[in-house]
Amino acid sequence: MNSAAAEWLAKLQHGELSSADQAEFDRWMDANPAHAVAFARAEQAWEQAKRLQALPKTNVSATKSAARPHWAIAASVLVAVLGFAFWYFVWESRSYSTDVGERRSVMLKDGSQINLNTASRVEIDMSEQQRTVRLVRGEGLFKVAHDPTRPFVVMAGNTAVRAVGTAFNVRMRGEQLVEVTVTEGIVSVGDRRISADSTAVVAAGAVSSATLEKDELHRRVAWREGVIELKGETLAQAVDEFNRYSKRKLVVADPAIAAIRVGGRFETDEADKFLNAITTSFAIRVVAAENDQVFLLGRP
Repeated sequence: MNSAAAEWLAKLQHGELSSADQAEFDRWMDANPAHAVAFARAEQAWEQAKRLQALPKTNVSATKSAARPHWAIAASVLVAVLGFAFWYFVWESRSYSTDVGERRSVMLKDGSQINLNTASRVEIDMSEQQRTVRLVRGEGLFKVAHDPTRPFVVMAGNTAVRAVGTAFNVRMRGEQLVEVTVTEGIVSVGDRRISADSTAVVAAGAVSSATLEKDELHRRVAWREGVIELKGETLAQAVDEFNRYSKRKLVVADPAIAAIRVGGRFETDEADKFLNAITTSFAIRVVAAENDQVFLLGRP
């Protein structure tokens, strides 16, 4: 398939397509989605070869060279380039991580994009058969480049989220608790198919799913904008969210206030603004400790 894509690209590069050739090329592209993928990779390899500007010269005689069409010679060169460059465009094995409070966007070689939230880590393993990303910790939003020949699988603990071309958010809340939010397309989680505007929660291997309202869907991925949106979470849950983004930790030290429901929109680094809001609205006081902790207590 790679050689066929190389030949078609070489013909196109040299403008040697007749109307019949063009029709045949269109049929070849439509016959199998994998053909389009192979052609796109051939284009990438060709551009890479042009940037290298140092292709090896051949010892082919002028007579033999003249006997071959220009596109055939170019195709031979391109096949060789593909052989050398294949690892660059298909194989990838790397890891990416973020520190506490940091966000990062990563573009993979297949065109997929990963947005990592705070204190997160992924390990990439891409082969000719499958694209695998292991979410070691934290949270990531995955926008997957369409490639039906190579499924895209995110492993979070023992949970596998499988997609072809779609966008979804995966958050690890522990080894046995994983939350998946689908913003585009369809993914499979275990034996469940989860469509856009839906979420799945995997707890100890059991999968439950639900449809989300648009505002709730946006709230789940508001972290991409550096925002925490609270809408009726308990104080304990809100504190957990802020603690993800700061090395200074908030501690609900009084069980009597842990269940208070809070709301609001804050930047991820606006813990002080959050503290000011809750101490103004509720009978809550704040006590700073020397070990980079802030205790939340009820006021008498």
